[in-house]
Amino acid sequence: DRMVLARKFGAAVVALTIDEVGMARKPEDKLRIAARLVEFACNKYGLPQSDLMIDPLTFTIATGAEDDRKLGQWTLEGIRMIRDAFPDIQIVLGLSNISFGLNPAARAVLNSVYLDLAVKAGMTAAIVHVSKIRPLHLIAPEEVKVAEDLIFDRRTEDYDPLQALLALFADRKASEAVKRKQAETAEERLKDRIVDGDRKGLEADLAEAMQTMAPLDIINTVLLDGMKVVGELFGAGKMQLPFVLQSAETMKAAVAWLEPHMERAEGQQRGTIVLATVKGDVHDIGKNLVDIILTNNGYRVVNLGIKVPVADMIEAARKEKADAIGMSGLLVKSTVIMRENLEEIARAGLDTPVLLGGAALTRNYVEEDCVAAYG
Repeated sequence: DRMVLARKFGAAVVALTIDEVGMARKPEDKLRIAARLVEFACNKYGLPQSDLMIDPLTFTIATGAEDDRKLGQWTLEGIRMIRDAFPDIQIVLGLSNISFGLNPAARAVLNSVYLDLAVKAGMTAAIVHVSKIRPLHLIAPEEVKVAEDLIFDRRTEDYDPLQALLALFADRKASEAVKRKQAETAEERLKDRIVDGDRKGLEADLAEAMQTMAPLDIINTVLLDGMKVVGELFGAGKMQLPFVLQSAETMKAAVAWLEPHMERAEGQQRGTIVLATVKGDVHDIGKNLVDIILTNNGYRVVNLGIKVPVADMIEAARKEKADAIGMSGLLVKSTVIMRENLEEIARAGLDTPVLLGGAALTRNYVEEDCVAAYG
């Protein structure tokens, strides 16, 4: 039996909210069938809920038919209901179905807006064409508004968002998406490249910037200014995580190109810092950038790598007489591990200053929960 094999080998299972009556359209039907799927796959066959991927179905909202107007909103409501009832369940969508029937330019905008809304509702995976998804900060506000109006069926007597969307994109091709006007100076172009995750022509702009700036200054000001904007956009919900990673990869490529041209700070070392990505997390782009910047500013860095147990951090901090410990991680679960690590470090009797970094961290969580854990 396939369920037995899936459980035995740890495979994930995708299950759609379709029953004997047909495809679930209303949110309560999506939840009802999801509960049946959990009962069948998890309770009967022992599949962990985290390995069950429920697809609550995405239907096009571009037909104009009255019966289809609420389908996008209903799927979002269904996602929330399934997420609330089964917190460990994975939820997946064939996302681009939402815009079926529209022209490519309109589809790109509607898909991008719907992706953002679905993630906020609790979706954990999506089938998408990544090159046709755009971060929200690069979509004109009036386009986002019309797409949201269509999704939530905000019609009035004299306004139909479907007709407005059709008119807005009537003569536009997908390749004609609004693009940022190229900045005049290399420094401004580099900052834009970091924000947009644009690596084409990166080396030429770096070489031009080096004519007037030292490599380390380019990193510490221009490139990090770009990453600061990325962080602000991510925090405001205007940039989805894949685009944050794209920006980080561009930053990594820029630093790698500049590194051979850097002169390390001379004189007495400014201190020793132990860096590590926490247990269960393999993301290290940000940590490695911090390593390069600190090293080239005169610090001695002991980089322990990825998936590092807290015991290894404590041992390294003692052995290397570290002035600080830096813990990094990208995943949401890593923020919990950081707090647990702080408790363990405190129990070990260390009072070494600790730096925390990662996309999922918030200032309040660090300054309240994490500080209390290390108290």
